[in-house]
Amino acid sequence: MVKKETKRQHFVPRAYLKYFSLEKSGEFFINAVPKASPTQDKIFTPNIKNVAIEKDIYTLPGDSEGERQLIERLYSDNFEAHYDKVYQILTDPNKKEVTKGERDLIISTVVTMFYRTTKWINSHNKFMARVIHDMFALAKRAGTDYFMFEKERISIAGKTEEQLADEFKLENRPSQVLTQLQVALSLIEARSFNDGINIIKLNDGIDNEFITSDNPVSYYRAGVNEIMPFDPKNVLSVPLDNKHILMLMPYADTETKNLIIRRTDSAMMSVAQKLTANYNQWHNSEKFILGTETGLKEYLDKKEETERPLTPEELKQAEPRRKAFEEVLKKAKDMGLI
Repeated sequence: MVKKETKRQHFVPRAYLKYFSLEKSGEFFINAVPKASPTQDKIFTPNIKNVAIEKDIYTLPGDSEGERQLIERLYSDNFEAHYDKVYQILTDPNKKEVTKGERDLIISTVVTMFYRTTKWINSHNKFMARVIHDMFALAKRAGTDYFMFEKERISIAGKTEEQLADEFKLENRPSQVLTQLQVALSLIEARSFNDGINIIKLNDGIDNEFITSDNPVSYYRAGVNEIMPFDPKNVLSVPLDNKHILMLMPYADTETKNLIIRRTDSAMMSVAQKLTANYNQWHNSEKFILGTETGLKEYLDKKEETERPLTPEELKQAEPRRKAFEEVLKKAKDMGLI
């Protein structure tokens, strides 16, 4: 039996999105707001079938269905099919330890979610559009109908900059998604040595919620300004639902790396964790932030105030607390606690 080819392909798995959604008659609906218009009146509620989707984003050239659908099937069969198991492990408060297989599945699920979104491809395409713009202008000034790029002669005869950029996107998409997969597999291997699994749960109020986005996995590294996405020393963070967030922390050792470190935040710790995570989702998103209606409305309502720069007076007032926190952190490091 010939399998039907999947044309509309999700770059954020529906298996992930459904945990931020409401179920109606077997269908799942999530609240969304455009990044370009972040106001409460712009919130709408699409079916997750129509969220974070692009036609043929993973389709490869090939004579057979199997060749063309290789990456789509790999993501679907090896990661999306197991996401419910990952979610249950991570949100079960009684689950204190994972097997090697469970740990490998958790790490590989997060890393592939990190690299499979369109943000990496779109960033590269924007860069190439600038390169094409500059080379196009140079060729015009030189009176030629071509330019050289990486030892290849690129003809501009009868073409506009936009046509050249579109051709680049179409021709390079297969190599881009294959490169993304290759990088993800390499990072999975690198992170498997020392990643620790940390779960933080928010314990305060229905209006204290995590949101997510069309690029849900964040990365950061304390004390480093220029962060490389591939660096296995980065922290990877992804909200699992409106109350739980997963952090892969690159500090575990042989004795601790199979443990799930759980923490429930209340009061100000809960608010601080939510504000940080939700800002990361906003910063990382391409087109949409996503979540429950309550979570999105609360975020949008307080966004301007909570994300504005501190005034000089506020910075001065906060300085003693910052120094005290740094001292506590230093002592904890000296004691080997972190």
